Amino acid sequence: MSKASLQEQLLKAGLGKKGGKGGKPPKQKASAWGRVSRHDKEANTKPPAEIEAAKKAAAEKIERERQQAREAGKRQRDDEQRRARRAEIRQLILDHAETLPRQGEPFHFAADGRVRSLPVDPRLRRGLASRRLRLAIWDKRYYLVSAQTAEKIAQRDPDFLVALPDGGEIRDTAYTEFTVPDDMVW
Repeated sequence: MSKASLQEQLLKAGLGKKGGKGGKPPKQKASAWGRVSRHDKEANTKPPAEIEAAKKAAAEKIERERQQAREAGKRQRDDEQRRARRAEIRQLILDHAETLPRQGEPFHFAADGRVRSLPVDPRLRRGLASRRLRLAIWDKRYYLVSAQTAEKIAQRDPDFLVALPDGGEIRDTAYTEFTVPDDMVW
């Protein structure tokens, strides 16, 4: 018996054709992932304009993402700085606030479009009148702080200070000998 392969035996018997199925050359196989073999030169050709446009779009996308990351970082740094300033202001107000008496004569002032009042003793009233003390607001509460502390607060954020009216200067000479109480000056 001869040791010829099955294909050769079929060819001798006239049952097969030489050159694969139906006499056609065999097709190039796709790889296991469905891609065409690397040796196929026509499989992955694009016009150069399309390639350049794709590269340009990818570069623009990367630049947009970088810009967004820079903006997000800047917003985050700004938020951290704002929180740090607020913490400093809180610490300044709460550490340097004068203790208010439980009862005393009310000191009237305007804040948020309303007339408010705090109980003060004569020492605190003199301090407010001479601007040695200032009003500060934190968490919807009013505190009396020294002028030096008020300057530090104003450097960080002046919105935490309540603007007091200027002293009671009298413009009419007929009333110069009469003093106006400091809480009546608007």
